[in-house]
Parts: sequence; structure tokens; C-alpha cells
Amino acid sequence: MNVVGEKTKKALLWMSLSNEPFVVLYAILPFILRKDLNASLVQLSILASLRPVLSIFSFYWSANLTRQRHRLRSNLIGAWLLARLPFLFVPWINDAWYIIFCCAIYELLNRSGNPALIEILKTNLQKDPRERIYNLCFVLSFLESILLGFIIAGLLNINIFPWQTLFGVTALIGLSSIFAQIQVPIPVTPIIDSRKRQKLPEKILTPWKEAVALLKLKPDFFRFQCGFMLGGIGLMLASPSLALFCVDLLRLSHAEITMGRSVLMGIGVTVSSYFWRQMLSKNKTDQLLRNVLAGFALYLLFLYLAEIDLLFFYCAFILYGIAQAGSHLLWNLSGPLFAGNAESSQYSRVNILTIGLRGAVTPALGGILCSYFGPAPVILLGAGICFSGVCYMLVARAKTEPVVLS
Repeated sequence: MNVVGEKTKKALLWMSLSNEPFVVLYAILPFILRKDLNASLVQLSILASLRPVLSIFSFYWSANLTRQRHRLRSNLIGAWLLARLPFLFVPWINDAWYIIFCCAIYELLNRSGNPALIEILKTNLQKDPRERIYNLCFVLSFLESILLGFIIAGLLNINIFPWQTLFGVTALIGLSSIFAQIQVPIPVTPIIDSRKRQKLPEKILTPWKEAVALLKLKPDFFRFQCGFMLGGIGLMLASPSLALFCVDLLRLSHAEITMGRSVLMGIGVTVSSYFWRQMLSKNKTDQLLRNVLAGFALYLLFLYLAEIDLLFFYCAFILYGIAQAGSHLLWNLSGPLFAGNAESSQYSRVNILTIGLRGAVTPALGGILCSYFGPAPVILLGAGICFSGVCYMLVARAKTEPVVLS
């Protein structure tokens, strides 16, 4: 592999490994807020809404990358840096609303750099090496999360290092990967921007028009987005209920939650990633998506059954890890797959946009339903919606002529 490819691989590897300690803590944050700061259902619903709702605004961060490819690296570095900075102050500000603010900044910017990252990978690496290294980094990060799950669970249980201190330290470790990102070469390309200077309304509307035009032009990509939409709605509807269900009904400790969310999920990711990558390499996107949606449906169903026996809770997170491995690869690499030889960031932006659309009301609706019916029925409803996504993909595929991705 050439120097460009090697530097790109090293940067991606260090980004994955250095970010994982922060991700492990961030994943259990709703449970920490409920258990240690007594966060309300309103606060938990807002927290669950941040990622999808703010994705709409993340969409604009990379809106001009197609015409300004020289900004790929600075776009990625800026988003990575700003997303993690507020967490450096968590050790000194022990307040649920400040932490929700930190999460809002993180969710606004964390996905913002993704189109730039995927386009850099597409530019600097061929298809097979790109998929191999992306899958390898994903698996290694979850192997790391298994180890970190044991360590962080122990630290939280004996309270040697408070979770607030751990957040500051892990955010700082994640920021260290900026030095690797700076080293990634970006091919010199001419600045292409033939448009006349746009007014603010045009700047706001143009990315939406481009997204709609792309979905009309690519019926296979539209079908893919609809299937992902149903799965995302099911998971988002259940998300405000998860912390209440685990803390108030199951009465789980920090260690039990961390073991499920990091260790067992990591095992699920590790054992399944090879098979997901094989399916992705054969361009079986519809089959992969159906399997992912079925996995998420089973995850929520097993979680619902955890009231009967805690063994279902642990099995649920193994299933979640299996489904999440496929979802992560498919969601992040679908842009280059559907784009073929064309520029891929527009596809990645549509992925981000659809998260925002389904998240504008779904978590809030989940919170309202939870307040009336309790967390368990909402989790079961989320499982049913994920399963409906499987049915949609089967029916839509039968009605649509298959499209071979290049």
C-alpha cells in the first residue's frame, strides 16, 4: 500500500482506539444521569432526542464538501475537536443540564465530520482495503471496549475515580487523535464552486433540494433509507424508556449496566463483524439491512423479557452488539457503495439528514408514551416497529427491480 494509504489507515486506527474510552462512558450516560443525578423523564427524553434532532443541523456542516474538497481534513478535525471540548469541564460542573448541553454539542458535531471522513477513505483507499480497515478498526475498538468495560465498571463500583473525572480524562484521550488526522494527505484538487453567491434562504434550502433529488434519482437508495427509517424509529421510540427500565424496574448497578452495554455488546460485535463484512463486500445491502432490523427487534424483545429473568438482559446486549456491527458498517459505508465512482459525501449527508427527520418527534413521543404506559410496553412497541422494517424490505424488494451496486 502507498504512503497515502498507510497514513490514512494509521489515522483511522488511532481515531477508533483513542475514542473508545470516551464512547464506553458516553454509552451509559443516560443510566448514570438517572442513577446518580436523578434525571427526570423530561431530561432523559431530551437527551434521547439530541442525536437525531441535531443531525439536521449536522447536515449543514458538510453541505459544501462536494465543491470544496480541499476542506475535507479541516472539516473532520474541526468537528472532532469541538465535539469533545465541553466534556473537559465535566469534573468541575456536576449538573445534569450542563451534561445535557455537552451531549448536545457532541451530537451536533460528532456526525458532522463523518461525510468528510468517509470521502477521505474513499479517495485514499480502494474498496476492498477500505472495507477491511474500517471493519478492523470497528472490531478492535469493541475488543478494547470489552476490556474497558471491566475496568470502568470496577472504577465506578469502588468509586476511586468518579465518573465526572473519567469523562474529562477520556475526552482528552480522544482529542489526541487530532495529531494523527493532521497527517492524513488530501489530494490537491481545484476549488470547484461555480455557483453565484447564495442568500441565506438558498443556503438553507439547497442541501434539502439536493437530498430529495438524490432520493428520486436512486430508488434503491430510497428503499434503503425507508428501511433504516423504520428501524431507527423503533430504537428511538424505546430510547427514553431504557434508563428508567434498567434503573427503576431492573435496579441494575453501574457494573451490570456497563457489563451489558460494553462487554457483552462488544462480544456481539466481535463475533459477527466478519460475517457482516462478507455480506457487505458482496453488495447484499438489502439482505444485510433486513438482518440488522431483525437483530434490533430481538434486542428490544429480549430486553422486555428481562423482568422475568436477568439472563434476558445480558442476551439482549449480545444481540444488540451483533445488530449494531452490521448497522455501523452499512450506515457508514453505504455512501461509497451507492455512489460507485461518483462523490460519496452527498449520500452520507442524506444518512445524517434522515436521522434528524425521524428524531424530530420520535424520542419525545416515546417519552410521552412512557409517562402514560410505563417503559416496558414502549420497549415492546419499539421491537414491533423494527420488525415492521423487515417486512417492508421484503415487500419493497419484491416490487422493485434489483439494482447492482458498483
